[in-house]
Amino acid sequence: MQRLISATDNDPLGAMMLAHLDGTTSVSLEVESTTLEMSTMTGEVMFRDYEQMDELEKKALSLCKGKVLDVGAGSGSHSLFLQQHGLAVDAIDISPGAVEVMQRRGVKNVAHTDLYSIEKGEYQTLLFLMNGLGLCGTLEGLRTMLCHAATIITEGGQIIADSTDLSSLYAEVDEEFRFEDDVYYGETEFVMRFGSIVSEPFPWLYVDFATLLEVAEGCGLGCEKLLFLDDNRYLVRLSMNSRA
Repeated sequence: MQRLISATDNDPLGAMMLAHLDGTTSVSLEVESTTLEMSTMTGEVMFRDYEQMDELEKKALSLCKGKVLDVGAGSGSHSLFLQQHGLAVDAIDISPGAVEVMQRRGVKNVAHTDLYSIEKGEYQTLLFLMNGLGLCGTLEGLRTMLCHAATIITEGGQIIADSTDLSSLYAEVDEEFRFEDDVYYGETEFVMRFGSIVSEPFPWLYVDFATLLEVAEGCGLGCEKLLFLDDNRYLVRLSMNSRA
């Protein structure tokens, strides 16, 4: 999982969002990948309201219940919606700029921290959106992240998350190809740039559903696919009480 960003001069995403919040609405962030062709990330996308969200996000938000932990909460758009609809939400992000943005936008409970700093099992919903499972970085990181997440949801709790299946980018994806040279094809590395502010390279994961199901079962979690979109993004619910 990505490390906590301690310095604002190493936080291009946070800097971009702060610039947008302060009125520079045309700002965007450059994202480079070691394996994928990436587009820019705009301030407008990060600050979209509920009406601008897509089907996957709206479905995910409709499923949230009880006390929610919004992991990698970004600008706080999802947290704000849930908060406005009466749910108790804790929003966390490793970006100091994101934390400042959420505080200024009115998210009530915000922390500059990562998932592993949370040890008490009190959440009924853990929310990982915007390819949120990618935060784990690698397949091994996914196992670590899901096994830890399973310890901090209450009995009957759930993990609502999304990812993207990259298999459509390749002519043939079989078991041998998925792990070519012992490297899973959904693992990549990103660098973000906003003006002169450049992030450290960090790993990111796009995981296909079959692989996610296998990893989840190893952590004692059932995994249900809820929605699959034309761009190969999909939404899942993981839970302890619905084992596959």
